[in-house]
Parts: sequence; structure tokens; C-alpha cells
Amino acid sequence: MMWKKAYLLVFSALLLLAGCSGETALIGESIIKSADQPSADFQGTFKMTGDLDQLLDAVIDNAEEKKEALAFVNALKAGLKMEGSTVSAHEAKIVFTLNDDKILRDNQLWTGDQKAALEMLVKNNDVYVKTPIDQKYLAINSANSPEMEIDPEKVREFQDKIQKLTIDFMKKYIDKYGFDFSQVKNLGKESVELPNGKKVDATHISVTLDTQELLKMLLYTAKDATVNKDVRDFAIEFMTLTSQFAMDNLPAEAAADMKKPSAQEQRAEIEKMVDQGLAFLKQQVEQLEKQYTIEQMVEQVKEAGVQSLELKLDYYIDSDKNQVRGITTLSATVKDPDGKLPKPVTIGWEADCYVWNHGKGTAVTFPAAGDTVTVEQLQEDENAIKAFNDKGFLHRFAQELAAVPGESELIVFDLKDNSTTLNGEPVTGVRPFLKDGSTMVPFRFIGEEMGAQISYDASTKTATFSKDGKTIKVTEGSKTATVDGQAKTLPAAPTEKDGSLYVPLKFVSEEFGADVTWLEEEQQAIIEFEKAS
Repeated sequence: MMWKKAYLLVFSALLLLAGCSGETALIGESIIKSADQPSADFQGTFKMTGDLDQLLDAVIDNAEEKKEALAFVNALKAGLKMEGSTVSAHEAKIVFTLNDDKILRDNQLWTGDQKAALEMLVKNNDVYVKTPIDQKYLAINSANSPEMEIDPEKVREFQDKIQKLTIDFMKKYIDKYGFDFSQVKNLGKESVELPNGKKVDATHISVTLDTQELLKMLLYTAKDATVNKDVRDFAIEFMTLTSQFAMDNLPAEAAADMKKPSAQEQRAEIEKMVDQGLAFLKQQVEQLEKQYTIEQMVEQVKEAGVQSLELKLDYYIDSDKNQVRGITTLSATVKDPDGKLPKPVTIGWEADCYVWNHGKGTAVTFPAAGDTVTVEQLQEDENAIKAFNDKGFLHRFAQELAAVPGESELIVFDLKDNSTTLNGEPVTGVRPFLKDGSTMVPFRFIGEEMGAQISYDASTKTATFSKDGKTIKVTEGSKTATVDGQAKTLPAAPTEKDGSLYVPLKFVSEEFGADVTWLEEEQQAIIEFEKAS
């Protein structure tokens, strides 16, 4: 609960739309200009701040996990550098460099002489990634994935429509947004030295938002949305475009079985959904304001664990209304209501980014086909992996991609008629049942189908599951099992039936490495796992 409310406050702050009055008008104009004209060069830094080590110490019990998490936190506290350029809304380059790559080196994910870095190129639906020590780029095309077999041109056309719709809405909305930010300062003209060596005069505007200000802004924005015609129109158009794109790109089999609504019917249904959503939002906001004052809401947030929260946004805007520098500083002091934290801790982040060459960002050179390795090539050619240096972290990632997913198997246990099917075929002699509120399923049958070695000691009535270095032992009549030697309490004791030892389904889902789905209405348990080779 504590974290959910903290994220809500931070999220509302990041939606800062910069109203049309006072100093924030200039911020709004610069936001719109950068959205309308995304091409630029940039360079920035990001790092975590505060007592993250104390937070880890309180929430992680396992010593080894705590050590790994602390190394990761130290890397984030040391920060990373980001630099690159955006050519358009569809093309960009960014290079990430860790200031401290100790966590990668300790885990043998990076042993190169240089600092760990990653270059990422984006062009439409294509993403290319490469580290300084790799020979080629790893190429990933989302439009060609099995989940998205859609013409890339159609995807791009859809993205362009959504982008234009969003920018047009932002222009209208920001121009009318009337929230009165109470902590805004115009700090005057300052000279900003850009990474390219040039200096530019910019107006420095600072906006500070604390917990109370964030709550006020959130409430104002929610109430405004319920009566703002531009918000309603945007929501309807966005959902219409998205729905139409989905309908137009249904797989042939699904499209043949579906009766498509007319454009008028689809529009009417979307308008109804949007109006219902806005009416519900209005009801919730009115109810909230009747129950609590802003001051009481702040106290509620404190009770949930967020003792204080401050977000500071510093904008440096030149005479052409381009943002040339932006600094974001977040600081949150949190206290765990459950008492795991002995005292409140403060955590946060700092980001500082410079932007230049507005409208004429440095062109990005994309690799030729011979300089890339695709996922398909990794899976079809065992030598393709050699393009990625085994001293770098991309080598490990490429190895995982190279593994061709195995076929899945499905076991369905039906409690209504106490039957079992394997990949749709009936299995005789396997009958699931309920015991002490738990669905009981056969230990040996599931284990052997997963490719495990199953043994049984009749003298102790103990069955053993062994696979991939994992050992599970269960004993008839005992609620205590062992997983790699560690005791585990079962919701129901294993029971012998028809010559097989049955164990709780919950235990299978937690320890066997299988995906388990329970269908309440059908009273069926579905177990899915990779077919044993």
C-alpha cells in the first residue's frame, strides 16, 4: 500500500503539464515544441540517491540475494551516462555507460577492459544493440515476432496517427490547463554550457512539488478531465484508432469467426465506454472530496508510509523556447507501517540532461544486414553467437535467445468428473480429488511427464523428484516436504490413492516449475510445462 501511493504521487508529478498562466506558460510551450519537433542531440546522467542500502537490509533476508541487490544498488548510486540523438519520432540512437560496472564484473557478465556500455539504435520497429567489444549488432524486430505478425508499414502508419492525435491534444490541453502551481520560481537568465562546447542564454524556471501540491494537482486534473471536452474527444479518438487497428489486423481465422461491427456501431460503443468511465471518475473524485480535506489526504499518505515527498523540476529554456537543460530531483522519505524498517529512510533519484541541435539532430547510421545477427540466425546457426564477445553481457543474452523454445504439454485435471487429460487425450487411472480444501494431483505422473527422475522408498513412504539439480521429497501423511534440503509446509498431507501418491496442486505450482491455471466455473486445474526432450 505504501509503495502504491508513492508511485501514484510520483506519476501525477511526471504528468506535469505546465499551465497557461505565470511562469509555467513557457514550460508548456517548450514541451509542445519538443514533442512537435523531436530531432535533437542529448547527453545526460542518472543516479539513485539516499539510504537504499538500509532499505535492502530491511526487506531482503537472504544474505546472498542481499549482496547481489546491494551491488546493483551501488551501480545505480554511482549512476550512468546517456548520450545520443533523436532524428525523428521513429529513429534514435542512445548509448548507456555505467560509471560503476562492478556488479557485472562480479557476476562474470563483463570482463572487458572498457567500462560496460550498451549502444541502442531504434528505427521504426527495429532495435539494434551492441556493446563496444561485440563484432555485430543484435537485431530485434518486434513487428516480425510471432505475437505480432503485422505489416510493419501498417504499424508505422498507426503509430503516426497516434502520435499526431496525442500532440494535437497536448497543444489544446496545455493551453487551457489552469492549475495554479504555488511553488514556481523564475530564477532569471543563466548561461548554459552545452556538451558540444557552445554556450546559450536560457531562462531558468524551477518548479517544486511536495505531497500536498501533488495531491492538489492530481485532484484538479481528475476533476478537469470529467468536464473537459478535449479530454473526452481524445479518449474517444484514441480508442477508436486502437480498436480499428486491432480489428483490421486480426488473424484470418479469428476474423472469419467474428462479426465486425459497423463504424457507427463501434463509435457508439466507444463513446458509451468513455462516458461511463468519466462518470465513474467524477463520482470517485466527489466522494473523495466529501470524505477528506487535502490535509487529511496528506496524513493518509503518511500513515501508508510516505512521510515526505518532494519533486523538483528545473527547466532551462532558450529564446526559441527550446529546453536546453532539464534537471529532475526526487526525494522521498518512507516509513514501513509493518515495522520492518527500524527508522524512516530517504530514497530518490537525480537526472540531468542537456539538449542541443534542436530540429537537426545528428543523423544515425544503421548497420547493414551483414553487420547484424537476428534472433532467427542465433537459433539456426550455432556459429552466430560468436559475434558477441563472451566477456560482455550481450553474449549471455544472445545465448538465451538462441535457445529454441520447446513444445508445451498440457495436463487438465477435472474435479467435476475426477478425470485427467494429457494434451487432449484421456489418461486412465489418474483421478484428482479434494482434500482439506486442496486439489490433490499425482506426484509421479506429473514429475515423469516433466522429465524428472521419480523414486519411491516404500519403507518410509517417501517419493523423490529430481530434475536439473533440484530435489523434492514428500512423505505420505506428512505436511512437511523438503526442497533441496529445506523444509516446506504443505497445505495438505500427501495421500496414496490407486497406487499413486497425490500432493496439493499449490505445491506443484510453486515448486515444479510449471504454469498452473485454475478455472473455477469448470472446476479444472490446467498444468502447462515444456515438453521433456
